[in-house]
Amino acid sequence: MAELQKYFEQFHDTIRVDYDMSEELREKRDIILDRIRSYLNSNALPAFAELLQGSYVMKTGVKPIKNDEYDIDVGLRFKIAENDHSANEVRDWVYTAVEGHTEQVKDKGPCARVTYADGYHVDLVCYAVWEDGLGSQYFRLAHRRKGWRPADPPGLLDFVRNVVEQFEDTEDSATKTDQFRRVVRYLRRWVDETTPTGTRGQVSGLALVLLAAEHLQLCRGWDGLPNDVEALQGLATKIGESTGRVIVRKPTPEYEDLFEHLSDMGMETLIESFQELANVLRYAREEEVDPVEACKTLHSESVFGKDFPVPKTEETARKTKGPAIVPSSSSG
Repeated sequence: MAELQKYFEQFHDTIRVDYDMSEELREKRDIILDRIRSYLNSNALPAFAELLQGSYVMKTGVKPIKNDEYDIDVGLRFKIAENDHSANEVRDWVYTAVEGHTEQVKDKGPCARVTYADGYHVDLVCYAVWEDGLGSQYFRLAHRRKGWRPADPPGLLDFVRNVVEQFEDTEDSATKTDQFRRVVRYLRRWVDETTPTGTRGQVSGLALVLLAAEHLQLCRGWDGLPNDVEALQGLATKIGESTGRVIVRKPTPEYEDLFEHLSDMGMETLIESFQELANVLRYAREEEVDPVEACKTLHSESVFGKDFPVPKTEETARKTKGPAIVPSSSSG
């Protein structure tokens, strides 16, 4: 049985990314937001407050591979009620402000996307935010085709924070990241490696976060330290043994199923993929005693890809799962 925790933690350190880590991400975001603020102010239009959202603020972001891009998700909270302005009116303010900032600015359904040639895009999501007479706060997302839609982005972040609290004292030494977020990042890289970007079979980062929130169990080794491969294997096994469709509903309005875009065949493929992942992890964790060979299996493009580390043979030694048992002796 190969000891793999140190290699999973090295893998996590290699693939992780968030706002706090990347000055370039923050600079691209701030330049765009300053441009929007200037436009709104010049035209006497309502101002907005920035709302960070998505994988980078949840600290589950991973570095893109192949032809993927860094995806920065920023919410713009306009202090207006949904009846003050139409959703398209507010979206037009933002689109006009950023149009021409780069060669690719697209007006998509739920957002305006600004794409940079060097592998970044920023999604700008507009919200109307107001309080009623009792002090209750309401959010509405401005959708290009569907108008104002119910939403609660702070509630979603609170939900994730509450889940993460269940994984206290599982931080790794290198990145101070809990087991929940590490496992989500492993899943995200696995999806990136095995599913073509832009296809209907692609699973969103949020879907993986909510899948882990529902099925991931905290796992520790015999030494009391986190055991990520066992935790990931357990989650993959649960999904791989599913019968029928796997349903993951967003815990905030509109409570949509994040797998509803998958056809029945696509869902079957997803479940089979999780079963294959579970089998590979089981082999690496339970059957292969040599860490080098186990890591080579996980290094494959059909699993985690080239960023998963493979140690040199001379750097490893076969280890048992627990401490040696010393028989007791008695004198007499």
